[in-house]
Amino acid sequence: MRYLYHLVLHGTAVPPRYAPPSLASEGFVHLSFAPAVAGSAVLYFPVGSVLDRWRIDPRRVDVPVVLADTPRGPMPHAHGALPAECVVDVARFDPAEVLLDELTEEGGN
Repeated sequence: MRYLYHLVLHGTAVPPRYAPPSLASEGFVHLSFAPAVAGSAVLYFPVGSVLDRWRIDPRRVDVPVVLADTPRGPMPHAHGALPAECVVDVARFDPAEVLLDELTEEGGN
């Protein structure tokens, strides 16, 4: 199974139905695949933001999820509020740490 991910500011509680501002303004909830989470953090949050990464079980999502063509490649978008039971894990996420790990791996160190 391929989990989906969503980033929120640290400490954001998982409500019964999660409807971020993007749902009202854009018509969908931004989701990511694992390799794109750090890029999403850089794109959508100010540098230094303290974030949590929600791991989402797509089998528990009860709204349509569409792979949209984006400048970063295909990205999943949920077209409706997410039910709390789809969030199976919440973990602190530091995009700088992830990006540093990727640079270290690319450099062979």
